[in-house]
Amino acid sequence: MSLPTRQARAAVAAATVLLALTACLDARPAVPADDKNDLRYGAAPAAHPDVTLHRDVVIVSGGSSVVRSVTDGGLTWRIDPRAGNADRLAPGKVMFLTGRGVGRVLDARRDGRDLAVTIGPVGITDVIQDGEFRSAQPISLADASAYQFDDTFWAHPSPEAPRSEPTATATVNSAPATTVNALTLTGTRPATAAAPLTASAAARADKLEAEALCCADGVGARFSYRDSGLSLSGSIAFVMKRPSATFHLVIDGSTVTVAELRIHGAGGVRVQVDATTTTGQNVHPVAFVPVTFSVPIESILGIPFSATVRQSIGIRTGFSAGHTTIKASGEYSLGGTMGFGYADGRFGPRWPGGLQVKRSLVDSVDGRSVGANALLIDYDVKFFVGLGAVVFSAGLYAGLTTTVGITRGSSIGFGGLQGLAAGEGCNRADLTINARYGIGYTIPALVAKVINFFLRVFNAKPIAAEGGIPDPPPVVNLVNKHWVTDRPVCQH
Repeated sequence: MSLPTRQARAAVAAATVLLALTACLDARPAVPADDKNDLRYGAAPAAHPDVTLHRDVVIVSGGSSVVRSVTDGGLTWRIDPRAGNADRLAPGKVMFLTGRGVGRVLDARRDGRDLAVTIGPVGITDVIQDGEFRSAQPISLADASAYQFDDTFWAHPSPEAPRSEPTATATVNSAPATTVNALTLTGTRPATAAAPLTASAAARADKLEAEALCCADGVGARFSYRDSGLSLSGSIAFVMKRPSATFHLVIDGSTVTVAELRIHGAGGVRVQVDATTTTGQNVHPVAFVPVTFSVPIESILGIPFSATVRQSIGIRTGFSAGHTTIKASGEYSLGGTMGFGYADGRFGPRWPGGLQVKRSLVDSVDGRSVGANALLIDYDVKFFVGLGAVVFSAGLYAGLTTTVGITRGSSIGFGGLQGLAAGEGCNRADLTINARYGIGYTIPALVAKVINFFLRVFNAKPIAAEGGIPDPPPVVNLVNKHWVTDRPVCQH
């Protein structure tokens, strides 16, 4: 594709500077490993002659060193009011404090000795007006660190009434560390690089607990539910081999003209579930896991990008009888690269394919019940390269939504009580994988709804669940398969 003359000259100049600045870029952290503030709050931006920021952007001097705490699930940043340019922060401006502390200012007020700044989402072109950025080589996602803000009230599915005044009392610095599998989860790097997965702190939505996993051999979540006579546990993962990311982004006049994002190493889907109910009562909890896994990318032309992984999970049950058990496990390979390219106003998506059965889910289903029963697991994972953290990640993104369905037929139809005692029954397994991609930001609709309750405190305009291009983001079906037990009586 040929660029317009002005843009071509800018691209050549930017490329020349990029060669000098990124010659040693090897996807290592952008900050020293002992700089806990930068690891927690993000690296500071810096002015660069080949990058023009939007006129509404306010770079606050000092970066993470002027952050005193982050509260309200990452929405409110309490900073030193004496920091350079802090007095310019006002509703409508875009605060650019660090690579994680960036967003549209919804409220800025003095609170004791602090300046409490509440932010909302912004698109990448709300921050950058002109510039060209690319990864010099693949960014290893295996180096990702767990990152979580405190007080993530928006992770819960049932929002409480909004508070009459904004409160920002629980500080990130005072939060106790959570240790899982010898990994300290306070935004620092894992204590050991030997573990194949980095385990995060668990999130809770009603009685559903979900623990995110990432990233050396994939991303996924363990989950459990205990309530109303239902005991359910399991895991689902998007398996990957040496996962990495590459990207290229050109912004000209606050418009994205060229973009490319590739996530390498897609491997497949692995699922396991074990459920028992004594009542037959059904549930449908959904949890947005308020933990992201992030790899800081060394500053490119003064912009502290990062590669981020975000996840959510939902469970749906369809029990028709009490005293029912369902167990199943399976794995399916799906190799290739996922992502997209964008140029001349057109997208060219790229997705993994070639689904193969490694371990049959339908053949593994076991259980006993006098009625037909079903379980569905909805798992969503998105990969971002851009700015922001946790819920407000903006830039280039590609994601997969996987739905796994497990159906166990009644055992009574196979000889009455004898069939029930023998655990007979027909099984069905369904696997659907849909892909989404774009340039901008996306927030789970449930999370956006809860955040908007909170924003009423500031009389702020409700935020949209997504913004950017394409609008709306397309949904591409990659897999839509079902399998049934290989017995004549089950084929009808």
